[in-house]
Amino acid sequence: MSLAYIKETGKSGKLGLWHISESVHELLKRRQFSKEDLAVLNSFTHDNRKKEWLVSRILVEELTGEKKSQLIYDEHSKPFLKDSKKHLSLSHSHNLIAIIIDEQKTGIDIELIQPNVLKIKEKFISMKEWESLGKNNIAEKLTLYWCAKESLYKYYGKKKLIFKEDLMVEPFEYSEKGKLTARIHHETMQKGFELNYETVSAQGEKYMMVYILKEV
Repeated sequence: MSLAYIKETGKSGKLGLWHISESVHELLKRRQFSKEDLAVLNSFTHDNRKKEWLVSRILVEELTGEKKSQLIYDEHSKPFLKDSKKHLSLSHSHNLIAIIIDEQKTGIDIELIQPNVLKIKEKFISMKEWESLGKNNIAEKLTLYWCAKESLYKYYGKKKLIFKEDLMVEPFEYSEKGKLTARIHHETMQKGFELNYETVSAQGEKYMMVYILKEV
């Protein structure tokens, strides 16, 4: 499947989604990698990790149009583009990788929708949020809450946030795709955001993808 799509988001963002179906050898042909890059690549033991590393850099090049773009990480493990004023966020789940690049700070998350998300709901959702979910599409809604909060967590970029206390999602009407409002409520940051969400299908599996559109 390779590159699934690239689309504009908000006023200045661009999002790319990639389904990894290539071998490491095939991916290495997609762009030029430096000796330093190849040294990093060869330090990984598993092919899946190598593929994720390669695709993330290939997709960044597709989004920026810059062949020498460099994806690196800060001290909090937050990804960014070297020598660029643009902001970047990325996420992967199984064979899907999503990356968003924007002139504003942003965040994105994609997760496979699975029933076992119910087993960990107490880790990331408040009682008020749980009571607002209703009785239908529970796995989808819980995955959506997780992805929304993970997107905010990536926006914040400094860790130390408690998902069920510091990240809040406002009640919303669920559908296959739509928008919702969420906020970071922490002593170091008080901000509200509008986020976009959509379900993505790949190889018979269903995923939830959420990304920040703007501050509100």
